[in-house]
This record gives sequence, C-alpha cells and structure tokens, in this order.
Amino acid sequence: MECTILMPGFLENTTGMLNVSSVSHQRFPRLTNRPMDCGSLANILVGQRRKEHLSKLEAAQREASNQQGEELERLRRENVALAQENESLRAAYGSSASSPGPSISSGDLKGSPSNYLPYGHPSAFLEAAAVTSLSPDVAMIPSVPDPGSLVVVVPNNIREIRRSLHQLFTPIIDIPIISDPQAHLTALSNLSHILPYSLKPTQLQLTTPHHAYIDLIPSPALRDRLIAIGPANCNTFLMEVCTIACDIEDNGQMTIWGEDWLNEFSWEFSAAVLERWGGWLLTNEWGQRANFWRRQRGHPTIPGYD
Repeated sequence: MECTILMPGFLENTTGMLNVSSVSHQRFPRLTNRPMDCGSLANILVGQRRKEHLSKLEAAQREASNQQGEELERLRRENVALAQENESLRAAYGSSASSPGPSISSGDLKGSPSNYLPYGHPSAFLEAAAVTSLSPDVAMIPSVPDPGSLVVVVPNNIREIRRSLHQLFTPIIDIPIISDPQAHLTALSNLSHILPYSLKPTQLQLTTPHHAYIDLIPSPALRDRLIAIGPANCNTFLMEVCTIACDIEDNGQMTIWGEDWLNEFSWEFSAAVLERWGGWLLTNEWGQRANFWRRQRGHPTIPGYD
C-alpha cells in the first residue's frame, strides 16, 4: 500500500506533500527497504508529538516550581522580619501584648477605679472574684500599682469573656430553664452564692421575669435598667450591642480594655451605641467612661458627656 507522508526538512524545498515511492532508495533506505503502512507511520508521528509535549510540560513544571520556591523564600524572609519587629515591640513596651494600646498616664490612673490585673484567661478573674467577699458598701478602688509598670492597655478578647460567662451560667441558659420564667428565677437564686459581686443578681432580677442573658452582664445597674425598659427594647439591645453576653456579630459595639472585665469602668461603648442608647438606657457615666478611653487613644471625645 502506498502512503503519502510529510517529512521534516523537505518543506524547505517542496511546496506540497512528498510521495514515499519517489524518495531515493539510497538517501532513505529505511523507508524504501522496509515498507510501512500509514497506521505505523502515524503512531511514530504521534509518539514524537507526545514526547515534544511532555518535554514542554516538564519545562513548564520546572519553571513553576522555581517560582514557588522564590515565593516561599520571600514569605520566609517576611516572617523573620515580622518576628524581629514583634520582639522589638515587646522590648520597647515591656508587655507580652502583640500590639500596643492606649497609654495611661499616672494622673489618669489615680482617677480610674480599674484594678489593671495581670494578663490571663478571663476565667481566672471569675475564680479570683468568686472567692473575694465584697459588700455594696465597699469601694471598688484597689491600691494603684507603680504607674511606671503600667504603660500599655490592650483590648480584651470579648469572645473568651463570653465563653467564660456562658460556662458560669450554664444552669440558667439551658433551653428548658429559659423557656420557664419561674424555673429561671429559681436557678438564678441558687447560683447567686458562687457569683462574683458584679454578677450577683439584684432584687429586681430575682423577682421579675426577664431575658436570661441579662444575667450575664457584669453591671448590676445596667441589668436593672434593661429589665425596666421592657422585653422589646431589652431584646434589641442584647442582639445589637451586647457582645459580652450574646454571640452576635462584633462590629466594635463595645470594647473591654485590660483584663479587669468584671469592672464596668473598663468598658467602652462605641459612639454609635451611645448615640442610640445613651441618656435613656445608658446613663451619663457610660459616656464619660467612653470619653476617658477615647482620650487615651487621642480620639475626639463624644459631645455631651464632659
């Protein structure tokens, strides 16, 4: 069977396809002495094309691997630089915090009732407060440590605080208890003796049915006001603002500075929260506290709370 093929090298001097039978026997003895059918010849050509394709693919893979290696090396250098910068910050600020917060002057410390306890997990403060007996007549103004060692205060992790509160109030936020007002009040009363002072239920809490998550807010005055404004307004505040008690989206509604999160002085509500809730729910003291923390950061104060 005669087959027409296209041979490399012949395209320079020919303008069509070359017939196998017209090729010189001496120049191409392999093709003329061993007749080859079209199927075998096609397999050879396909094999050559495949080898060429594989070679190109391997070259592309080597190039991609080299680029990945360069990118990994760049990331490694950046990581080393960040680690060095972090060590410099720790040495400069004398704190285990990863980033600096607002600086506190000695004058501000004297006017602040915050204890500025050492850093630690939020549950540690529940345990420490639970074994400390405090009465309403005791001023919550501890002795202030050396101001020279108190340079940086950073925001606390509200998610960890909320987790600690949920663990502490597990008997109350259980679904069967929440759905039964009388069972809720009974469980709250039974839990009262192990709670730290700022979480101990008020008389209004123990006698008035209310949303169970109000009990998780470490501010007796705010808890009573939430009960007084009624379920609708209370639920709105809890679901829009109260990230310390409710697992809602955190848009900076409230910030807790330092580790003493049981002390409401360390709380800062945002300007947007105070604009909506200030005056009728959040009293003037909350605005003054917010301005205190805003001044530490060099931010403008919120008008009306000076």
